[in-house]
Amino acid sequence: MKFLVIQQKMIGDVLTSSILCDNLKREFPDAVVHYMAHKHTTAVIENHPSIDRIIRFDPELRNNKFRFYHYVKELDKEEYDAIIDVYAKIETSLIALWSRSPKSIGYYKWYSAFAYTHPVKRWKESKYGLGLAIEHRLQLLQPLLNGKSMEEMIHKPKIHLTREEKQEALALMQAHGLDADEQPFMISILGSGANKSYPADHMARFLDELAAATKRAMLFNYIPNQYEQVKEIYDLCKPETRERIKLDLFANSLRGFIALLSYCKALIGNEGGAVNMAKALDIPTFSIFSPWIPKGDWAIFEDGQNRSVHLRDFQPERFNNVKSKALKAKSNELYRAYSPELIFPALKEFLQEIRG
Repeated sequence: MKFLVIQQKMIGDVLTSSILCDNLKREFPDAVVHYMAHKHTTAVIENHPSIDRIIRFDPELRNNKFRFYHYVKELDKEEYDAIIDVYAKIETSLIALWSRSPKSIGYYKWYSAFAYTHPVKRWKESKYGLGLAIEHRLQLLQPLLNGKSMEEMIHKPKIHLTREEKQEALALMQAHGLDADEQPFMISILGSGANKSYPADHMARFLDELAAATKRAMLFNYIPNQYEQVKEIYDLCKPETRERIKLDLFANSLRGFIALLSYCKALIGNEGGAVNMAKALDIPTFSIFSPWIPKGDWAIFEDGQNRSVHLRDFQPERFNNVKSKALKAKSNELYRAYSPELIFPALKEFLQEIRG
């Protein structure tokens, strides 16, 4: 059998959806599994034993209907037995619609349900305690796995590094005065946008508390064009905290970052794709959710080694009968109320749990 899994957009989504490939390979050991993702996200699924081919989708194709149509018709020559569309937006539903695949599976939406042979309605609350991000994906396998229970399925995504990648990361750490056994903290210093990033002054106080509670070095997860934002937070930290931060130690690629992360004691900071990467490496995580992001969707694999906090945990009254759109509009106000002092007790418990 031959399968195509489609997951566009964000890195964390692409990583999480790789569990579909794992489950397909386990259920159909001789199957061929292709995975389509935006080309800037594929680092998290490289070298994956359950993926036979990565199809790197160029988002520019969306701007030319003629080119996009011909792209889909070329793709159809692969003769997939089933297409699993996790993204389920217009562009990917057209791939399913124009394909001759006997089975196409995607999330039910009133405007695109006709594109799939098996439109799947997502349940609204977790039924297995896995988090909706996991359970909704596994729902897409039900038409192929004959009602197999989610409890029997693979739930956790994995990242697969090569020995060479690990060696390069270790050499980079050693060049900055760190060895493998020192296990620094990786700090998710920025979110994917301003309304998903813990405010600079809050983050600085949070890092001061972290530095006071442990003797470990800290690495920041950022790319060069974010340096000024990161430097602002660094400058707000106490001098003794700044001494712990290896500001110039960062990777030049996403695979390089993942390899560095594999040597860390924990990843701590803003919730986002880096948290999912750490979990896929079995690195403990402590994540701070943006106030307007529902914690129930992505607070997954929380077992003491992984912990998250949300303003709702401390001030639930702010969220009563308020929709996500309204919360997003006042994210700045909510972040100001989300003081680091609220988070410190949970942080200390986490550090004790991981012996940080």
